[in-house]
Amino acid sequence: MTNKVASLFCGCGGSDLGLLGGFDYLGKNYQKLDFEIVYALDFDKWAVDTYNKNFEHKAVCADICDVDFEEIPDVDVMIGGFPCQSFSTVNPTKDTNDARANLYKQIVRFLKVKQPKYFICENVKGLMTLQKGTIITKILDEFRAMGYNVRYKLIKAVEYGIPQKRERVIIVGIRKDLIYNYEYPKAICGENNYTPLSAVIDDLAINEQKYYFSERAVQGVKNAKNNMKRGLWQDLSLPCLTITAHLAKTSMNSRDPILLVNPEKELYRRFTPREAARIQSFPDTFLLNESEPKSYKQIGNAIPPVMMWYIAEALQKAIRCANKTDEAIHLPIHQIDFLEVKKEYPDTIVRNVPVEVDNSLNVDREKNVLISLVKSDNMDQYLDRSAKVYYTGKKFPSTVALNKLYYFMPYFKRKGVRDLYIIKIARVGTKKEVHPECADNDFRLVFEIQYIGQLFNDYQPVHLDIWRAFTDTTIEGLFKLTNINKKVCFV
Repeated sequence: MTNKVASLFCGCGGSDLGLLGGFDYLGKNYQKLDFEIVYALDFDKWAVDTYNKNFEHKAVCADICDVDFEEIPDVDVMIGGFPCQSFSTVNPTKDTNDARANLYKQIVRFLKVKQPKYFICENVKGLMTLQKGTIITKILDEFRAMGYNVRYKLIKAVEYGIPQKRERVIIVGIRKDLIYNYEYPKAICGENNYTPLSAVIDDLAINEQKYYFSERAVQGVKNAKNNMKRGLWQDLSLPCLTITAHLAKTSMNSRDPILLVNPEKELYRRFTPREAARIQSFPDTFLLNESEPKSYKQIGNAIPPVMMWYIAEALQKAIRCANKTDEAIHLPIHQIDFLEVKKEYPDTIVRNVPVEVDNSLNVDREKNVLISLVKSDNMDQYLDRSAKVYYTGKKFPSTVALNKLYYFMPYFKRKGVRDLYIIKIARVGTKKEVHPECADNDFRLVFEIQYIGQLFNDYQPVHLDIWRAFTDTTIEGLFKLTNINKKVCFV
């Protein structure tokens, strides 16, 4: 199954190439992944021009603030490396409240309008530490408020076969009504087998003189103060320092990496655009912009395709794993024959002892809990916790262990479960009890319930197929499903 993708702030397409896969880099094939980009957007017309030379689907050049997201296709995934200049550690004095820093709010707006199942965002390492972490906390909280479980991790490009010491924060969001156990990709390289810069530099000495620094520039570095971090020539046996968007303006008195061609003659040069692209893990088949300055800028701003490929492959694994679970759930399930149940249990199926509501109440994790969908017309009584009776629908799966049920948890669509009830009595009844116009033999399972506490601090997603809306598990099993091992907290 192909997942449809919207790419915001797409640039020249580093993230998009990695997400799609189907390219070769340093002798390795990065296979096609289960993603299809149906919408791509960037404000830079030159970046869009480069993008459209390399991809069948064409990017749109527009200001994201002016885009009506209601008019673009629905998607499963959103990716977006929102502008990071205001979060850079290179210049920590920049204003983090400027217009570029607040462009992440357009991602928030997209999530609110389109509600994709998943999203992946990228930014610089400095996002984690700016204002003592308050910036990233604010951003993640806004993503969560749109209905997503959110994680982030610092990813190092060198750990994935890329000859560059680039570090980026990767934020992954999964919509709360879904259960996908996303795990960040494991490193494939360590300090003993990092890809060296020499893997992407064919010739140290090249003929094009425009890439060499003048003798005057060399003397300027030699005369600079000792505490100035300049003249950063690279050891070809090691990964390169981070490639930036300023390569076109690189001087020997900048923080950008350069090459030492001949120590005796004191010959230094900058990288060519193609070398810079290789350092970023772009394949040689990727077409660059005809303008070298624009190519440098686009390459330096890009997400390394190989790094994105590993991140996207990890998402693909999570989706495929969840889909296998879905397939198992969609196998034929025998329905309970309510007449037979009534014969077998003439009085009650379950009779549990009512309990007193107590904030110190201990939950028995070995007891079975029934999780069931609450329809919109019954939602109010579960929101104010006044519900006393729950009636099932006609189709109730025989996989639920009726004689073991103890707890009940109402499930809210796209939110999950939170509140815990005890099942005082489970029995066979009729729909006429709540709808007098119905026939007497329109049997239902009836659960007489009592609210006892809030199991989780917030709603936790569990998988619940709307057409087979019932599932039972133990409380311990529920904790594993929601990946929560904290103590139960009643409020």
